[in-house]
Amino acid sequence: MKNQETIRFALFSEVFAAIAHPKRLEIIHYLGEGQKTASELTELTGMSKANVSQHMNILKARGLVHCDKCGTFCHYRLTSPKVLEVCEIVRELILDQMQITAHNHAVLSTVVTLHKKGTA
Repeated sequence: MKNQETIRFALFSEVFAAIAHPKRLEIIHYLGEGQKTASELTELTGMSKANVSQHMNILKARGLVHCDKCGTFCHYRLTSPKVLEVCEIVRELILDQMQITAHNHAVLSTVVTLHKKGTA
């Protein structure tokens, strides 16, 4: 049982590691709009073709992206809408954290500062 849990957590970790890079998140964002070729992703992201290829290999190895060959072109697409759902959940988590931080900042900014005796 413990070994199965270790394997499960390792698989989770591999998927999260694949999406943990800002440029890969950017690629996922663009693929969320529809399938794209490597040339289109190169233009959209400002990365070199070699760099896009490296990132795509990581995303493909983790089963997040699929390549449909069409002649000499490879059309990349997300393997599931759940890839975007995961990114959206993380975005919402970040926004929640930012809201809590902003609220705490507002509360703290209303606290009256303490002055030492003999000052002020």
